[in-house]
Amino acid sequence: MQIPSSVVHSDVGSVKSEIFPLLGLTDSHPGVFSGEWFGSGAYLEKRSAIDGTFLARIAQATREDYERAAANAQRAFLTWRTTPAPKRGEIVRRLGERLRELKAPLGRLVSLETGKILAEGEGEVQEMIDICDFANGLSRKLYGLTIASERANQSDARTMASTRVGRNHLRIQFPCRGLVLE
Repeated sequence: MQIPSSVVHSDVGSVKSEIFPLLGLTDSHPGVFSGEWFGSGAYLEKRSAIDGTFLARIAQATREDYERAAANAQRAFLTWRTTPAPKRGEIVRRLGERLRELKAPLGRLVSLETGKILAEGEGEVQEMIDICDFANGLSRKLYGLTIASERANQSDARTMASTRVGRNHLRIQFPCRGLVLE
């Protein structure tokens, strides 16, 4: 998705008004996702690192919100881990395609939030795309350790399998990386 050239050199408010609708963003958001958006904690106000312009307020998670999200993630994990790796890879591939479609507005958003130059903002999004491509490729290359058995015509095989629910942490230096690494 291309950002109009008129927005490239505009002030923060103008860029916000251009990209927020493209990304489905508004001035106020719930800050927890677990199949649906929610959050009942105090609001955190996010301002642009460029000039302090208000970007949005995010409802933070309460302890109960966190417990709800963790329980939902654990339930989803039980299904996800039984999904064949190539099918999981296809879902990640589609995520990468959507990131490609939204690379320009997402890169602008990263720039507004962090104060990074546009090339670095888009580079953050490109890292997410690259990780999706890498993970998709790995979904067809699940290697394991094969150990010789003491029984004739038999071997023992060990393969990678999901064993736990991952969690994301706020990353300061590379804000997008945590969204796709775990």
